[in-house]
Amino acid sequence: MSLDDFLETVSLIDCSGHTTHRLTLLIDGTVGVKAGQVEVVVDPSCRTVRPVHDLGRGEYSHEQVIDAACTLARTM
Repeated sequence: MSLDDFLETVSLIDCSGHTTHRLTLLIDGTVGVKAGQVEVVVDPSCRTVRPVHDLGRGEYSHEQVIDAACTLARTM
């Protein structure tokens, strides 16, 4: 059993219905983002990405993914 199964998670999808990004609200208030083989953590308090990586993919720009992560963090 994985802790990720119990955390709030949303997916960003493209116009074809394929998932481009998976965002998971982590216990410490940060948001884990997986886009393809890339896995990073977004800190919504300062809008930073660790490790530094451009999250733009498919129909979503880097800033749109950061905005989605911040929105997810605020909902909790």
